[in-house]
Amino acid sequence: MKKNFVYAMFSLLIITVFVLTACSPAATKQPTSQPQQESEPTSAPTTAPAEPTGIKVNPAGQFPIVDEKITLKVLLVQTTGVSDYADNEFTKWLEEKTNIHLEFDVAPMDQAGNREKLNLVLASGSLPDIIMNFGLPLNEQQTLADQGLIIPVDDLIETYGDEFKKVMEMYPVRESFSLADGKMYSLPHINDCYHCQHSQKAWIYKPWLDKLGLEVPTTTDELEQVLLAFKTQDPNGNGIADEIPWSGAQVGSWQAQLDSFIMNAFVYNTRVGYVPHMYVENGVIKMAYAQPGWKEGIIYLNKLYKQGLIDPEIFTNDMTKHKGLGEYPGVAIMGFTQAGWPGMFIDWMAGESGRWAEYVPVAPLKGPGGVQQSPNNPFAFGGTGSFIITKDCKYPEAAFRLADLMYSYEATMRSVYGRPGIEWEEAAEGAESITGEGKPRYNVLVAWSEQEQKITWQQAAPTFRSTQFRLEWQQYNPADPLERLLYQWSRDLYAPYSKPELEVPPLVFTSEESKQLGTLSAALETYVDQMFAVFVTGQVDINTGWDQYLADLKTNGLDEYLAIYQAAYDRKTK
Repeated sequence: MKKNFVYAMFSLLIITVFVLTACSPAATKQPTSQPQQESEPTSAPTTAPAEPTGIKVNPAGQFPIVDEKITLKVLLVQTTGVSDYADNEFTKWLEEKTNIHLEFDVAPMDQAGNREKLNLVLASGSLPDIIMNFGLPLNEQQTLADQGLIIPVDDLIETYGDEFKKVMEMYPVRESFSLADGKMYSLPHINDCYHCQHSQKAWIYKPWLDKLGLEVPTTTDELEQVLLAFKTQDPNGNGIADEIPWSGAQVGSWQAQLDSFIMNAFVYNTRVGYVPHMYVENGVIKMAYAQPGWKEGIIYLNKLYKQGLIDPEIFTNDMTKHKGLGEYPGVAIMGFTQAGWPGMFIDWMAGESGRWAEYVPVAPLKGPGGVQQSPNNPFAFGGTGSFIITKDCKYPEAAFRLADLMYSYEATMRSVYGRPGIEWEEAAEGAESITGEGKPRYNVLVAWSEQEQKITWQQAAPTFRSTQFRLEWQQYNPADPLERLLYQWSRDLYAPYSKPELEVPPLVFTSEESKQLGTLSAALETYVDQMFAVFVTGQVDINTGWDQYLADLKTNGLDEYLAIYQAAYDRKTK
């Protein structure tokens, strides 16, 4: 994943769009490409067919979905590592399987760009058939539903559901993704990823520890001493004070924000939940950034910052800059960082530096008050708002059946990993799974990568990857032990400190609540991000500025924001 200000602004912007459109009659780890490999014979990308009349959609589970070829227009968010969706092996397979031609309008990958694109499309009065991979939370879906711009899928599930009904048997989908009227207006992305549920991890460069005779830190005090040694004792051995003891990224990098890992030594600070920093304690909804522990954490970080132990650019870095530090040519320069997995700051298995094997995980640190915890969200089995059918969809039944197919085993494997026999294969008899227990189901042949390719959709499509599915991966190559390591690190280092009872479950809001949340979240996220940076860097003294900070949170609507969530939580639980 975790959300920045731009993401929070979406609700405010989208409401503005709806006000305008309502007045108008017109409103309405991924496989890398392998150039040296032989591709399966495929036909050239087809052109959009002439639209048939009187279309008949075949029954659930029967293919093709339609006998006469049709076109569906898809607004889709770009994903890292996909160079082309139209001329793409998974797209070709879908069309051959379903008789549905997909016409793509691709939104930028960054949240600012994709939200701007969505707003423009909504304001245009000409909607696509499908909106995919935007991950719209329930309150934003509620606003779309209230405007009549998207349609419920419950009847479609009942009539045409096949693979998705299997999802519903395993997961509480309706309870998690229905809106205020009790209906579902989107289909989720099911990726019950064990290591994703424990994603607020940190990493340290082991060769530096070894050279300086140090151990992996276990407390915040020990981390400070290690970082001081990194800064002053030239651990990369080049005679230049070029070491950056601690860095990260603020945007575009999963769990790489400065607060993601370290603040949990002071206060429960989830970024795996549906709302960053929010938790529930004894039935009361709370916000981490308004708690005394948040202040104590900032005091600690400011102390390190004043010693030059934290990269001044950590508040502006993106993933490219973060990875530039991890893969710095010649010598290592970054000692400690936080991220969901090492591929956020190094090139796993592909970097010339070979540092992918040299950064090791750091277990949750114990803070000065004895706090030691690692967020774990038991509700994070699926990503909300992955596949949405709009009111202008010409063939909603066919669109739903297309989505339903994507939850199948073969479609999931093809959309995420690639072609059978090339990027993956069925597990060998007697092989071992990544857990070391049980029989594996599949064997991924190409290491997970962010390099561009046009074989998969790189998780842009809905998938059905349960915990069981994720752990049925064959551990075939000791030289690329990523999935096994992520599983073991999560199980052994982070899970013992998890507190899933503090996570806020998915909640349903009324139309009015959704509108209020959009406005309030924008102001709050902006202010909190700004103040966290100025407190840590010392531009404002946390000790003299804390009371004013709390007062400003109230001014920006924190009490109202929490009250809305509390009301929704009480409705769900009481």
